[in-house]
Amino acid sequence: MRELIQTKTAPPCWMGDKIRRDDLLRRLDETLEKRLTVIQAPAGYGKTSLLLQWRQHHANDDLLVAWLTLEKDDADPKRLTQYISLALGGAADIEGAAAIPADLPPRAALSAIINRLLREERQVVMIFDDFHRAENPAVAELLRALIRLAPENCHFIVASRDHPWLDQAVLAAEDQLLELRSEHLRFSALETEALLLRNQGIELGPDEVRLIFERTEGWPIALQLMLLSLRRRVDRQQFVERLRGSSQELAAYLSEQVLEALPADVREMVIRTALIDTLTGDLVNLLCEREDGWLMLERLEQQGVFLTPLSEERQAYRYHQLFAEHMRERLARHDMAKYRRLQGIAARWFAGEDNVGQAVDHAIQAQDPVLLSAIVDEVGAWRLIPNGLQDVATRALQALPESILWSTPRLVLMRVYLAIKQGEIGQARADYDRLFKDADAADHSADLWIEIQVVGDTLVEYENGPVTLEDLLAREALLRTLPTNDHLLMGSVCEALAGKYFETGRLERAIDPTLAAREHYQAQGWLYSDIFTRFLEARVRQSQGRLKDAAAILANARGEIEACFGAHSDLAANCAAFEAWLLYDQDRLPEALAVLDWALPHMEQSDGWADVYAAAYLTAARSASADGDIEEARGLLGRARRLARRRRLNQLELLAQLCELELLIERLEADDVANCLAAEIGLDALADDMALESPLFRKAAIAASLCRVKLNLAEGAVPAALDELELLRRWGSEHGCGRLLIDVDLLTACCFHRLGDNGRAQSFFDDAVGAAMFQGIRRPFLDARRFAEPLIKDTLQRAHRVDRFRDQFLKEICRALTAHQGKASTQAGFNPSEIAVLTYLSRGYANKEIARLIEMSPDTVKYRLKWLFRKLGVDNRRDAVIAARERNLVSEA
Repeated sequence: MRELIQTKTAPPCWMGDKIRRDDLLRRLDETLEKRLTVIQAPAGYGKTSLLLQWRQHHANDDLLVAWLTLEKDDADPKRLTQYISLALGGAADIEGAAAIPADLPPRAALSAIINRLLREERQVVMIFDDFHRAENPAVAELLRALIRLAPENCHFIVASRDHPWLDQAVLAAEDQLLELRSEHLRFSALETEALLLRNQGIELGPDEVRLIFERTEGWPIALQLMLLSLRRRVDRQQFVERLRGSSQELAAYLSEQVLEALPADVREMVIRTALIDTLTGDLVNLLCEREDGWLMLERLEQQGVFLTPLSEERQAYRYHQLFAEHMRERLARHDMAKYRRLQGIAARWFAGEDNVGQAVDHAIQAQDPVLLSAIVDEVGAWRLIPNGLQDVATRALQALPESILWSTPRLVLMRVYLAIKQGEIGQARADYDRLFKDADAADHSADLWIEIQVVGDTLVEYENGPVTLEDLLAREALLRTLPTNDHLLMGSVCEALAGKYFETGRLERAIDPTLAAREHYQAQGWLYSDIFTRFLEARVRQSQGRLKDAAAILANARGEIEACFGAHSDLAANCAAFEAWLLYDQDRLPEALAVLDWALPHMEQSDGWADVYAAAYLTAARSASADGDIEEARGLLGRARRLARRRRLNQLELLAQLCELELLIERLEADDVANCLAAEIGLDALADDMALESPLFRKAAIAASLCRVKLNLAEGAVPAALDELELLRRWGSEHGCGRLLIDVDLLTACCFHRLGDNGRAQSFFDDAVGAAMFQGIRRPFLDARRFAEPLIKDTLQRAHRVDRFRDQFLKEICRALTAHQGKASTQAGFNPSEIAVLTYLSRGYANKEIARLIEMSPDTVKYRLKWLFRKLGVDNRRDAVIAARERNLVSEA
């Protein structure tokens, strides 16, 4: 189903009479100075022929011209990106770049295409012919993004019958648009005369040539059809009389003239085979009950009956669209029964050739829902969607009556899966529940039951519903029943199982299915899906407290992402979010903020899932708060909540609220506000869920429980805090949650220190330090400074009990605590690093010079400046310096 048709990325080999369009070719050369060229005209105006001449004209230039002829199936952006990649690779292999994986979502595939184009030094022209066949809002948005983001050496030509919506107004304002319309493509009087009179044996007087030009208005296809008719010695008087009808009537008449001039058996062959977009000799034999199909195609091509080879090897042909459309309308109008029968034959043939898109289209034209349902069911129905054929699935569903749909369970699963992907979760649930109820009473095969369960599990994941341990064990049992060579099912179920184990905190069970999913994706060459298993493994390792392993996994993933998809792709943004999370845990705040400065806005514009948004927003908010800007932190968390509500990510909204509560608890002056927020979000109910075997959201329950511990500590309710911590410890120890145990041991130590039990306090504190120091985990000690600072200082005073590595680690923590106190007391709410940046800015240093002087990266300085401008209420460097001097933040000197 995923096999691509190579001939679509090569221009057709037009034969027959051509007039060289020198004026148009010169004008089309402006393409190399513009971003977008649009050639828009009705059928028969020679759009493709003109592009072929232009391409041949530049054949010897140092220019990469990629060609793509679009069809209905390319209305799926996922499939279109694969063809764009194939067209680029077919035109010239750019550094041996591999084709885009079939499992890559459109935005990620777009990033990979742009990344590939960045490596091309030549001028690149990408031609999209017959764009009207595939255009829809999603495809137009994809192409707009490609045009906007591609490097400067790229130019785009779009040929279409209809007006494409590609932001032409914006490009025109920037003088980056060239448009050619039907009035430009018409033959001139001289071109018409040259075409008609250069053919020997055709005698036309000047008045007749002028009449033909006036009547056709230079319409190229009409002139070509006239030429064929005149060659066959039609009655000239009758011919001239028919010129007085409408343009469409003229085209139909001229097509009939061509048809009537053919022998009866050839005429019947043309009528039958015009139903097919891409024609082969085998299809001619099948539709016409002949054995000389290939020979007949060669003869028709020689006779100029608007038949075009699609490659120099002549492995397939197609009729001119206008001619083919007239032939189809003619057959349907004169003999609908034959029309439907032939469409059904074509549907079965394409199904046998695994060309499901063409098979579905012909079955729809045959108006045979039984045949259509059989074809779709045979290829797996719902499997069309993850295989990149969502548009084919949509067309099939639109053509199937409800009675046929509900008689075939896989078709219902296809509708459920499509609704899931379109965000219509309520409709998906209603259809699935009805199917499951009906299936309960039916005698279905074991294989079908597995598919019903797999799609149902996918629906549960999108609903973000509660999952019990029994549910997870049932999924493991399901895995043992799946065929091991069905990599789509195996990879999907393994990854979903691993994700649920991670989400429910059962880390000890998450790794094996993660690695198994990766093996299945690698077996199919699905790098995109493979990368997501790396993200999942890194998150598991971080939660286990193995920060260095997580960092190594993400660094390796980032290298592959940058090489294959681009350094600023969707995948790169996701990877950056998880890396920023690790950097924060290591107290490398400037690096974390610099990474998120580009990644977070990028993620807000693309599709994501709760974990990656939580990593990005919560890390950014905690970093901003640690940097002394609680209001900025609360603003970031507000953005997270708004996105969560918009995308129905309930757990993300809870985690954002709990993060805000945690940040308020850390501030000594915010206890009243914190208590109000705790009551507003129902903290006690969320924290009580920690005692349940399968709470709705385990991560929210853990966060809520930790917040309640800190609130109890702040209020002096130490015994209550210890009870809660003991529950967290038992759960974390059972499931290998090493990172959680660092927080739990540290807070437990603080509790015993408050009670004066220094021995037990020191024991738990040593456990926390021992688990954290060799992994470079510093933030738990800093985030809990309100409770832990006295204990840390007491520990440092007992130097005889601390070894060299531990002593060094604790001294680093103390220095960080001291730096935080300095930030809190800085004038006007500006921290020391911001004052340093302003000082150098006032002295006229450039960003790179400031970065070198304060030992930060240029990206970090850029981030600092952006926030400084916001704090000062300015939007440029000059005004920032003036405002800083007015507030006595920097001196005049």
